[in-house]
Amino acid sequence: MQIKKQKHMPDNALISLEKARRRVAEIQPLSPRQVRCAEGMGRITAADVRAVSDCPSTDASLKDGFAVVSADIAGASREHPVTLQVTGVLTAGQDPAAQYVEPGSTIRIMTGARIPQGADAVLSSEFARMDRDGNLVQIFRDAHPGRNILEHGSDVRQDEVIIRAGTRLRAAHMGLLAAAGVDRISVVRCPKIVIAATGSELVAPGEPIGPGKVAASNLVTLRAALHELGFEAAAVILRDDLDNLRQQMEPLLAENDVMLTCGGVLDGDKDLTMRAMDLLGVEPVFRRVRVGPGKGICFGRRDNVCIFNLPGGPPSNHVAFLLLALPGILRLAGHRQAMERSITAELTMPVHGQKGWTEILYGTVAMVGTKLLVTPLRKRSRLLAMAAADCVIELPESINKRAFHAGELVRIWKIR
Repeated sequence: MQIKKQKHMPDNALISLEKARRRVAEIQPLSPRQVRCAEGMGRITAADVRAVSDCPSTDASLKDGFAVVSADIAGASREHPVTLQVTGVLTAGQDPAAQYVEPGSTIRIMTGARIPQGADAVLSSEFARMDRDGNLVQIFRDAHPGRNILEHGSDVRQDEVIIRAGTRLRAAHMGLLAAAGVDRISVVRCPKIVIAATGSELVAPGEPIGPGKVAASNLVTLRAALHELGFEAAAVILRDDLDNLRQQMEPLLAENDVMLTCGGVLDGDKDLTMRAMDLLGVEPVFRRVRVGPGKGICFGRRDNVCIFNLPGGPPSNHVAFLLLALPGILRLAGHRQAMERSITAELTMPVHGQKGWTEILYGTVAMVGTKLLVTPLRKRSRLLAMAAADCVIELPESINKRAFHAGELVRIWKIR
């Protein structure tokens, strides 16, 4: 990862969301590695991929039917059938070298079989009827040269670029690679990620939540969101003690490419995360952003490790992750467009923002007729809104106004 060095910034030096995005966009992908194609699913290609062999490797039949000389059956119809002698049968994978289609003859051929010499077309079986002995066949339709023949190399040519660098490999790519004879590819290394939730009040999933205790729901949400995108993350809960935080975070920084912390970014007596970052030599890139919820997010680095310090409140934690931490992780993994482009949608009800501040609202989006409509989820509880939302609405500080009316177009980011 290469990011321009920054001087230490004071905790109150809030920057705009757009500036924070630009800093995250400077993150460079991790180093490439060679893997077997089967291991590349969901990964990002680090280099162009070229075909090793032609596909198909020979002219092949697209149908079960008859390999013919097209001139023999020109004008054939049910009223005027053409009779040909059947001299053999060809199946997929069979070598046709010993078989030749002479004028006035035909060879029974199956889908995928190699086209025998002399033939220049394949007539589909439904337009022919063989006699009981299988020696003669009546043809009821013509077939122009090249009919039902998949030409050698028509899908893929040897040394042709079949997948460009920066492509996320999906199921169809796997089949393409196999067809092109490719066994190994270069992909961007998948980042190792750890999530560290801080707070003596936190309990792990499955543990009883006693009085004064809080479930580590942020940890669960982040881990699930990463898993949904193909990333695996380790997770730990750390107690509120500065020495403990420093000691336990040290090996985590040494073993991972990304650390996500949850909580402890504000100014209370127990908000120790940023003090621990300083003791660990984490260089701040930015500390706090003019966005709500989520303003407490901080981004720093130590050597080649990215550290995103997320706020502890569930909506703040989630929004900060979606808008800044997740795009950073995607950049590390090689995604060129780290987040889907924003789109505009029409508000179904009025909302209010804050001048000089980017406001984020959860919402649901739907196409009604020709209009894309977005409905803010303002009357739901925090956690219910997070669960129901399929987008976030962004009211950017650059617009510099508070009131947004029903029917007005606003910027949204799809999150599902």
